[in-house]
Amino acid sequence: MRALRWIGLFLVALVIAAALVLGLVWLRLHPEPPAVQVWRNGTVLTMDERGRIATAIAIEGDRIAAVGSDLDVEAWAGKADVVIDLRGRTVVPGFIEAHGHFPGAGLGAVGADLNSPPIGDVNTVADAIDALAEVDADRPGRGWLFGFGYDDTVLAEKRHLSKEDLDAVSTERPVLAMHISAHMVVVNSLALQRFGIDSETPNPPGGEIAKDPKTGEPTGLLLETAGRPLLLDALAFSPLDQIAVVRAAVDAYARQGFTTVQNGLATAEQIRGMIVGSKLGLIPLRVVVWPKDELGIEAIESGEDLGADAGARVHVGAVKLVGDGSIQGYTGFLAEPYYQPGEHGADYRGYPNIDAATLNRQVKTIHCGGSQVAVHGNGDAAIDRFLDAWEAALEECASEDPRAILVHAQMARHDQLERMKRLGVTPTFFSAHVYYWGDRHRDVFLGPERAARISPAASAEALGIRFTTHLDTPVVPIDSMLQLWAPVARETSSGQTLGVDQRISIERSLRAMTHDAAWQVRLDESVGSIEPGKKADLVILSANPLGDEADIRSIEIEKTVVGGVSVYEVSRD
Repeated sequence: MRALRWIGLFLVALVIAAALVLGLVWLRLHPEPPAVQVWRNGTVLTMDERGRIATAIAIEGDRIAAVGSDLDVEAWAGKADVVIDLRGRTVVPGFIEAHGHFPGAGLGAVGADLNSPPIGDVNTVADAIDALAEVDADRPGRGWLFGFGYDDTVLAEKRHLSKEDLDAVSTERPVLAMHISAHMVVVNSLALQRFGIDSETPNPPGGEIAKDPKTGEPTGLLLETAGRPLLLDALAFSPLDQIAVVRAAVDAYARQGFTTVQNGLATAEQIRGMIVGSKLGLIPLRVVVWPKDELGIEAIESGEDLGADAGARVHVGAVKLVGDGSIQGYTGFLAEPYYQPGEHGADYRGYPNIDAATLNRQVKTIHCGGSQVAVHGNGDAAIDRFLDAWEAALEECASEDPRAILVHAQMARHDQLERMKRLGVTPTFFSAHVYYWGDRHRDVFLGPERAARISPAASAEALGIRFTTHLDTPVVPIDSMLQLWAPVARETSSGQTLGVDQRISIERSLRAMTHDAAWQVRLDESVGSIEPGKKADLVILSANPLGDEADIRSIEIEKTVVGGVSVYEVSRD
């Protein structure tokens, strides 16, 4: 009996110890903001409707209490738990990711980085094979070996990877290399076999299985919808790997001043994972989730609320459709042929991911079902199809403030921008395309004239269209100052200017990452500007980006705050 008693006491003690440990972990992952904070002696770019500039902020809990001069917040200073002397530094609203694929910024925690300059250092096919082999050695097993970011147009061989290249890495496990556009993948022979893809497999609607012209056998390259099932399977990481990816992504975004991130094409599993991760404190940032096409439409038709269990920091928003592919992958759907079509015929214009009738039906279902619509459209032919579908949906179900989102809008012509204005469409531009691919858009894909007007932010601004910018991470790394700089400078990675008449001001670029980004995803009542009553999502910068002599790309993120709690602060040790 005495032994049983001691065992019982031991178990009770063990439970109490476990509860204490879990409690400490919970407190660490869910820190409470100070009751009152005062930040003063700085330059506060509020990004409100009037563009006011202040010097001080008072914060109560997770919300902004006052914004104004140092004198205006004096009433809070005496009772403040935290007082920060900004010493002239600049405060801006937390940056909002208008479009991206969180937690893709953390893929390097489990996969091989196959990016070429100016992002990475993979210059040849052999380099890519070595990078994959290194991860295979570090992370052995029978599950997927994953790599991301290879760019056939930059590799010395000027070609895609092949199944033979990936077979050289492993024939014992499936291997997948994702193209930098994320619109195509290359897999090894084992992966093709497991998914039943051979010489007799037909192309799926909106996709293509690349085949050797002599043998008819798959080369391993799968474009658009042909590769999507394999990519989703490869991205279904184990729980521990998922945590590693999320932690790396959170760190990357926080270091760049982003307080709201987005998963712009989410599966049901990803939505559940982000809701759980947010509640557990693993994701201290705000998350906007766009359910992917079939998932969102099924939820609308069944009446299911995909965000029913979401906490305060997860917002389930627009349903996302993919209208076409990527121009640098020759799958963007253009109105006129590609400048240099490569292996394609002279009249090659790319192709849509969705046929017109299906797109019309899906856009109507989403809009008339009461959800916001977001459609990926790079090529101007794809944009025409979306605008046709959207206009038909509006005729069926009128709306005073629909905020339909056109993602990328890369080749939007002036007549299409005018139509967007009339139909209430808001574009989000991947303006950093000018930096990363501008030289090749000009010389290879589009030619000088069309390349000069990609991501036409200035034309949109002249028409009074509210727009945002984004980086589509992990397509390119999350880099807030490059994102801010790109539409202002319109400079390619070789230092040449592309489309000088599409430059916008620094203030307008900053607004596209803050106030208007919040408005676009319907969060403008709570975030996006520094105003009393809004969430205390703030960033301290080392310099004022609006300064006459500001070198935007050299500005550092010194502190990132979400709801009054610091999630990143630069170390001065």
